[in-house]
Order: sequence, then structure tokens, then C-alpha cells
Amino acid sequence: MVTALFQPQLDPKLDLGEAYLKLKAPPSGLGRVSARVGVFYPPVSMEHDGVAWTTPDMLSGSALNSWIGEEVKVGGVEVTLQRSLGAHEIEATAAVFGWNDTSGTLLTFRGWALDEVRTGVRTGFHLPPLSPFAERFQYDETYPFRELDHRAGYYGRLEWRPPAPVSFNALYYDNAGNRTAVDSDGQWAWETRFVNVGMKWQASDSTRVLVQAMNGETLMGYVMPGGIWFNTGFQAAYVLAQHKLGDDTVSGRLDAFRTRDRTFRALDDNQENGWAATASWRHRLAPHLDLIVEAQHVASKRAARSLAGEAPKQDQTVVQSALRFCF
Repeated sequence: MVTALFQPQLDPKLDLGEAYLKLKAPPSGLGRVSARVGVFYPPVSMEHDGVAWTTPDMLSGSALNSWIGEEVKVGGVEVTLQRSLGAHEIEATAAVFGWNDTSGTLLTFRGWALDEVRTGVRTGFHLPPLSPFAERFQYDETYPFRELDHRAGYYGRLEWRPPAPVSFNALYYDNAGNRTAVDSDGQWAWETRFVNVGMKWQASDSTRVLVQAMNGETLMGYVMPGGIWFNTGFQAAYVLAQHKLGDDTVSGRLDAFRTRDRTFRALDDNQENGWAATASWRHRLAPHLDLIVEAQHVASKRAARSLAGEAPKQDQTVVQSALRFCF
């Protein structure tokens, strides 16, 4: 599978999205084994089940999965085993990967976002104005798909589907970053790890509820009196309900997100708290053509916004629509 991305707001505008080979072995007594090799997103998001890692019924992802889209793309090998145990189904996934060493940079220095941005293999993000402390170390751009320390990261995922209209999953991710590795472009490796848990409830043929929650941390730099240069804990969660009305779908989502700056806040405060409410309607205009209308309200507080001359506490409401061709 190969996907290309055209995103005029990013640099470069045209980029490679995912590019991987998927292999499936014949069913056996062990179960069903499959594998992916190449460039892909880890199986974290429960929302992005559309073509090319998109949200079919909404124009934005949750804060949690928007961050995955921006900073957690890997190049590696992933193996999945599916096995039935009576009426239960178990799916276990393990992977080793590279090219995700800078993950955590954008989350620390810019904070959370709710969008549909997907990083490509050459994507660069401009960071907002940095504090005098941070700009001594961090370049003003970050490149999420970058290998710096030649260490292999890993993740493992387990999903349980009981004989009921519900399923549960859990994933642990660790990029094993060497937080003092840096290249000539001023890109540092971040030591980033998180636990993600999720639940899907298929309440009826037309209604489903998704729940996801994440807890993690990301660290960069040397140890000095007072701690590591940058040490950020992060948490995010959402609840999403969707109901189909014929060919149409209405969706509602509530988000909560935060970061916790653990070191040198007096010099470089990257703490953030926020929540969001999103509602959308997808209407089938014609075969292969949908109209999506979405309204979103986001409230958050982030002290570092003052570096750009903005108020730390902000409330924003956005109404947007789009035509989407679907195949």
C-alpha cells in the first residue's frame, strides 16, 4: 500500500504518506498471522479507519489521535497474530521500528491540536516562538520522521473481542530514544513512551461508541542541576458517539488533554490544560461524494502562548465544511 499526501499548509506540500507491504499467511492451528513492512502509523487510532488514515465521518481527529498523525509515524516491521479461543477473539501485535526519534518535540513546544494533519516522510513543522532557555538547544523546526540514534523502538498491542458487541485494546509504545543524540540540523532525539487503552461498543447496527485514553512522557537533553532539559508528561482522552441515519452519519466527541512540565517551568513553561467538544454531520450527496459539516469548540490554557504575544487562556469555535470524494 502506498499513499501520497497533498497538504498545502505543510512543507513540502506533496509528500509520501504510508508505504508498506502487507503479508498474510494461510490460517493454521496457531491462528492467522499477518505482517507489515515499511512506513506506517502504529495501530493506535480507533477513529482513522478510512482510506489513507482518515476519519471518514469527521473533518478533525481527537487531540490524542491528531498528535499520532503529526508525530508518531514509523518505519519498521510489525507482526500480528489473531486467534480464536472459544467464542472469544484475541489479537496480539508486536513491532520494532526506527525513524521516530523526534516524537515529542511538537507536543512539548506547541502543544495539542485537533486537526487532520498527517505527517509525511519529509514533513517539517515550524515551532512557535521558543523561550530563551529552549532556543539555546532546539532548532525552530521539527521533522517527525527522522532517525538520529540508530536505536530500535518497539510497541506491543493486545485486543480482546468477547462474544458481545464490545472490544477492548491496549498498546505500549517506546521509541527508546537516546535523548542526547542530535544531528547537524539541530534535531534532537526524544525519549518518548506512552500507554494507550481503548474500547469500542457497537450499541446497535447504526450506533457505536469509541473511548480512548493515553498517558505518556517525553524527555530530551542532558541532566543538569534541577533535572533534564525537557521533561513533559502528557495525558489525553476522548469519547466519540456516532449514529447512522441511512447513508448519513451524525457524530459527537468530547476531548480532554493536558501536558505537565516537570522541569525548569520558571524558565520554560510548557504546561497545558484543555478540552474540546465537536459535532459533525456527514451527508451523502451522490455516489462517491459526501458533504461533511463540523462545529468545534476548544478551550485551553498554555502559558507559552505569551511568547507569541497571545493570551495564555483561549476559547475558539470553528465551523467548517468540506466535500469529500470516497471510493
